[in-house]
Amino acid sequence: RMFTFDNTTIILSAVLLVMALLTPLVSPFFRKVRMTEPVLEDETDTEEEKNEAKLPPISIVFAPDDNAEELSKYLPLYLNQQYEAPFQVIVVAPQKDNETEDVLKRFADNEHLYTTFIPQSSRYMSRKKLAITLGVKAARYDWILMADICSYPQTENWLQTIARNCTKDKDLVVGYTRYEDETPAYRRFEQLFHALYIMREYQKDKAYRCCFTALLFRKGIFLKEEGFRGNLKYLRGEYDFMVNKYAKGRNLAFENTPEGTLIEEIPTEKIWKNKHLFYMENRQHMLRTARHRLLPCLDQVVLHLNYLMEMAAIITGLLLNQLTIVVAAALSLLLTMVLRTVIAKKKLNQFNENIPTWRVVPYEIAIIWHYISYKMMYHKADKYDFISHKL
Repeated sequence: RMFTFDNTTIILSAVLLVMALLTPLVSPFFRKVRMTEPVLEDETDTEEEKNEAKLPPISIVFAPDDNAEELSKYLPLYLNQQYEAPFQVIVVAPQKDNETEDVLKRFADNEHLYTTFIPQSSRYMSRKKLAITLGVKAARYDWILMADICSYPQTENWLQTIARNCTKDKDLVVGYTRYEDETPAYRRFEQLFHALYIMREYQKDKAYRCCFTALLFRKGIFLKEEGFRGNLKYLRGEYDFMVNKYAKGRNLAFENTPEGTLIEEIPTEKIWKNKHLFYMENRQHMLRTARHRLLPCLDQVVLHLNYLMEMAAIITGLLLNQLTIVVAAALSLLLTMVLRTVIAKKKLNQFNENIPTWRVVPYEIAIIWHYISYKMMYHKADKYDFISHKL
């Protein structure tokens, strides 16, 4: 008999189908992420509300490193922002970087631009963090916006949109960043996959890190808490360390409207690899790492356990000539893939990520295997490559 319906077969088939229905819900794509309300005209009525809505003066700090081409393309987009309050753009460039100096000379007459240089002699701290610190000290205003010159705003209202979150009760404001549409689909998928966990933590007031390239913070608090003190020797992770150190309770706001989103250039292979490897080093020196990793680990266990059970049931059913189990497992597998695809596509569309439907399932499965490959690279790497102290 090929089809049997004894108690064991029925229970096993039911378990497989229930898991197929429930496990797609254990996913960052299913969990709700709060979207920022769009900017509306005349949204304040009372005088008190209008005073509260006034935008603060802002100093934008860039610390380019061999980025003359990007500086030339994107600096005008920042200098030409339509902003109701005073703002300045501070560029802290390496000394004797002739190409960068040439670019800055072209914009020297712009009233918003201020330029300073980082000394070549700095050896025992991250030059990036030193450049940002110099920019903060040179800033004219209390609100500092740290951004990456390899990212660019989509509209002239970007600064105004993100700055509306600079209220009395906030010390940090994070702005959403996504890759250019031409970026390989898997990288855009993975970026959003990880960003969903981070945004979820933001809305629960449990901020851990920042995988985006726009971060507003208060100069006074930065100087009082001695800036990057405690992580100066680590070459990368400026945004991560800032949020990890300064986010407390409800003092962080998040902006993810299209108007408040930065577009990041297509990452090179080197940039993409280093992004993963440096994070693996930096997270060992950050607070709340175990709590942050708990939910992603649970999601991966549930995802792969479900697929393994379904595949094992199909193989076992074929070996034992139990077609009832084979059919139930195959239906469960199909149901799992359909549900996961529908749920993920809804979230991808919400964040304007055009990923082909058929790639969703293999991309979800690939996340952990890419992680393992980078973990192996990290263990083989020279740990002195991640710090400025070359002993």
